[in-house]
This record gives sequence, structure tokens and C-alpha cells, in this order.
Amino acid sequence: MIVADSYMAMVLPDDIAGTITEFIAGRRSFPFVGRNELMCMMYLYGRIGRVGEKQIDEVNSLAHRTASQLCQDIDIYSISSAAKLDSEYIRSKYINRELQLTVENRPNIKVRIAGDPSIISDCFAQHVAYYKQDYFFELYGPLKDSELTSDIRSTLEGRMVMTCYNRKGVQQIGLAHPLIPVFVWFRDQTGAKP
Repeated sequence: MIVADSYMAMVLPDDIAGTITEFIAGRRSFPFVGRNELMCMMYLYGRIGRVGEKQIDEVNSLAHRTASQLCQDIDIYSISSAAKLDSEYIRSKYINRELQLTVENRPNIKVRIAGDPSIISDCFAQHVAYYKQDYFFELYGPLKDSELTSDIRSTLEGRMVMTCYNRKGVQQIGLAHPLIPVFVWFRDQTGAKP
């Protein structure tokens, strides 16, 4: 089942996990990502195993549902009262999620909370709604050997990746290709050397 073999992360801005941790601790206030900072969400399909031909439609469907849910969350924050974008409200929501994970006896709770999919999705939706930004999704793959550098090939070959940016379209992100931050993030996570 492709849902269990999926992963998500916010790859931009750099050290968003540290920033979220500081926010939860009360050392930062909302918004903690700047208006002009590029935000990139990454959804990896086929985290453990490659995406086979028979699974491509399943990935497309899951990616569509994921994008629809994030769009709905952004819309909810956009039309809701200003109180839902208040630092204390958001912090309490993140802390409640932290408590949920603690009750579930998740190891390394402080590390995991800043990378929790619910918090990361909310963080993206809240900032896009607060700044009234456009956003777009792109789905790639299954990625081929020839599309990847040797340092990340074993990690990403045969996988599918969806990106979501807080910009109107690809032309506004200022990158040669939307997957570059994803590739850099994976290289950094695996400690691979080019």
C-alpha cells in the first residue's frame, strides 16, 4: 500500500524544524517564516520500495488527495478569523499535537514534533494564508537513473516526488528546477558526497 510507503518533509526554508521548535518553546512568534522566504513541501512516494507501473495510478490519486487537503486547509485559514492565525492559538495547536504524540509513546518526541506531518502541513497552510500567497504542486516520476546524481540515486530512483511551493508557478521560484531543493535535502539527510 503506497500510503504506508510515503514520507513528507518541508525542505525549505532551511532548518524549519529548529524554527518550529523555537516557536513551540515561545522564543519566536507567528509568522516565523518571512513573507519572501521560499517554502517547499516534499512528498515522497515509494519511501521503502520503488513505485511500480501498477502503483502509478495509486500515487497519482494519493497525490491529488494530498494536494486537495492542503488546498482546503489553506482556504480554511484564509477565510477564518484572525484568531486562527494568532501565535498563541497556533502554538497551542502544535503543543496539543505534541501531547498526542507523547501519549502514543513516540520516541524522540522533541525531534519528531518539528517534523510531524500535521504540524508541517499546518505551518505551510498558515503562512500561505497569512501572507495571501499563491502556491502550486508538481508531481514527478517515477524518477529515472539518468535524472539523478550518483549521491542520491539509490535513495530516489524509481520513486515519485510531489513538491508544493508558496509561489504562483515554477517561473517564480527562481530555481533551475523545482526538484533541486529536494535533491539537496536528500543529499544532506543521507550524508552523501557528490
